[in-house]
Amino acid sequence: MTALGDSDFLDLVYEAALDPAVWTPVMERFADMVGGSGGWLSQLSTEDGSGADDADPLARIDREWTQLYVDHFAQRNPLHHVDNPREYMRRWRPCILTDEDWMPKETLVRSEFYNDFLQPQGVDSCMMVRLAARGVEIATMNISRATQRGQFTRSQIEVAERIHPHLIRAFDLGRRFASTRRLAGELAAVLDRSPHGLFVLSEDGCVRHVNRAGERFVAETGGLRQLGGRLTTASSADARRLAALIGAAGAPESERRAGGSMALATPRRSAPLSITIAPVRSEQLAPVYRGHSILVCVTDLEANVTLPEQKLRELFGLTRAEARLALAIFEGLTPSEAAVSFGVSPNTVRVQLGHIFEKTGTNRQSDLVRLMMRAVGVETDQRP
Repeated sequence: MTALGDSDFLDLVYEAALDPAVWTPVMERFADMVGGSGGWLSQLSTEDGSGADDADPLARIDREWTQLYVDHFAQRNPLHHVDNPREYMRRWRPCILTDEDWMPKETLVRSEFYNDFLQPQGVDSCMMVRLAARGVEIATMNISRATQRGQFTRSQIEVAERIHPHLIRAFDLGRRFASTRRLAGELAAVLDRSPHGLFVLSEDGCVRHVNRAGERFVAETGGLRQLGGRLTTASSADARRLAALIGAAGAPESERRAGGSMALATPRRSAPLSITIAPVRSEQLAPVYRGHSILVCVTDLEANVTLPEQKLRELFGLTRAEARLALAIFEGLTPSEAAVSFGVSPNTVRVQLGHIFEKTGTNRQSDLVRLMMRAVGVETDQRP
């Protein structure tokens, strides 16, 4: 056992970046490591608690309880309520909170949420592991703790804090792949079609595969380079930082393997490239690989991989509101997330989405995304 618990736990965390179904075993192991009982990876609005989805990963929690939360307790949860969501989001930061950080325990115990929602599940305490924020919506890994175990201890919270950066990094990578994942079931196709530059390296740092976006980054001057079969940079200082991160991700001992991230300034951009490095199991990427690989994801923070609104309106005759919604769907938002982000009702979004389907000749969100991908020049081989 390592300081983080199971020696291969971080490998599992980064596997979740490539396969969303893996978040369930991640939460199970994480809950065990911090003395929790179950978990829910939610993406909820700070305005009304909406946003729960049947696809939300759960660990040892009956999905009936999440539905009950959506139907009744979302607006009665004192651990989620904020008076001014927009102002709150300006001050939001990723951190780890327990229910006692949010409010005195005696106040929580008197609430309907505690007595009619937590207690019937045998839950007394909650740990909220914040992962990301978008608009007024927060992605959180919620870890419950059984009544008989009392509050989370300081040492358990410290374990969670050591793991926290890896959870954030894996969740962020998963979001980057979300819109492309709708177009292809095979992971290799998802990676190749991604608008982000993706490099698959062997454990010793040799480049095994580069997608088309990655090739474009390497072709530029003054930024990323491939030298002697390895990924490096034009700047010697940045090259040393990148090599250190790649070395950590490819460490032969599982307890030493870790992901990391860095920013890379380039001559042609005012904003740096965002680079995320993650250790992954090779068989996830291709059956011909064995052992572990290193995934390097490069994002141009200035790039806009979506269609301009005006072009959408011209191509398909969409209204401004319909074009805005189509762009949101393309970027990976669900209709419920879009409703929260735009401050409109879910019914309004459903009506607009119906008009978009009619005008674009599509019937499903995946068909719509595929159509938009073709419109921006991304090849797809998938059939409706």
